[in-house]
Amino acid sequence: MKQLDTIFPGLGRFALATALLATTVTAAFAPSAVYAQQSWNNVLAAAKKEGKVVLYSATPPSLGNRLVAGFKKAYPDIDIEFTRGPSGEILTKVGQEQSGGVDGADVFISTELEWFRARAKEGKLLKPVGPEAATWPAKYIRDGSVITAGLEPLTIVYNTKLIGANPPTSYADMLRPEYKGRLGTSELASTLLIAWYDWLEKTQGKDYLQKLRAQNPRLYNGTTPLAQSLAAGEIAVGAFGNITAFKTLIDQGAPVKYVLPNPGLGFEYAMGGLAWSRRLNAALVLMDYVMSKAGQTAWSGTGEGASPRTDVPGAIPAAAITAWDSSAYPPDVVNKYRAYWSGIFK
Repeated sequence: MKQLDTIFPGLGRFALATALLATTVTAAFAPSAVYAQQSWNNVLAAAKKEGKVVLYSATPPSLGNRLVAGFKKAYPDIDIEFTRGPSGEILTKVGQEQSGGVDGADVFISTELEWFRARAKEGKLLKPVGPEAATWPAKYIRDGSVITAGLEPLTIVYNTKLIGANPPTSYADMLRPEYKGRLGTSELASTLLIAWYDWLEKTQGKDYLQKLRAQNPRLYNGTTPLAQSLAAGEIAVGAFGNITAFKTLIDQGAPVKYVLPNPGLGFEYAMGGLAWSRRLNAALVLMDYVMSKAGQTAWSGTGEGASPRTDVPGAIPAAAITAWDSSAYPPDVVNKYRAYWSGIFK
């Protein structure tokens, strides 16, 4: 109740309980409602009393670490805990915390856009209410509370020490005879991977996956382990990658380069504040930071991706990235495709 006394000052305990119920059911915290009750400064003060915020993210470690460092600099009085992993694994963890009423994540970032949209329609996500929400492009806030925090193109990557003067530039190149047994790709670590493999068949031919499987590719659980294996020379080419997963290795001198295939596909990272969070105010503050110019510069100012904002130096223009359509992959389609893909690669 102490937290609610801060968010809804002047209400009795019965009224506070009613306010909490309304918040949970309708995903209140709409800007007009919150600002009618208090100023953003009061949210900040309440977040400081909560003391910390917990972020779960499926972004590569380097990106998550930049966000954590930037948040600590912006809000030194609020600790931040960061857990990252593949989208599927983190999604399972978040679901278990919600169903079990266990303390855990306050803010979640993942490529699983439809999961966020479903929670938003259930009233289970917080609406952004900070200063940045007022100017955030409307097309990048779905269902009132699902924020597109960043966009990235998918890439092909290769080890420069193992590939000569004729590097791959297209997905058709993945079928070159010299890449047999030297190629890496990803398991179905997220719905994004399902969309990508499906897109490959639609753009490269219905028998493309069969031909790719004949190359005896190594399978990795997402881009991070694939990137590490590529840098170590365990494979020569990676069919699936994104810039964020590889740029830190490249900056450290790893013999890795990436190319943007044409045609190509991109993806979005969705962000949501969880309405079952134990630290609602701190969640709102972290969301606002990620949406700020400082947060977006930490995210995409290195040239790894695109920002919904137009004032982020170094970012790829958002209009240059065609993201996959998450609405085309509901659970029944996903389950059917998993079985189909496993029949080819397993």
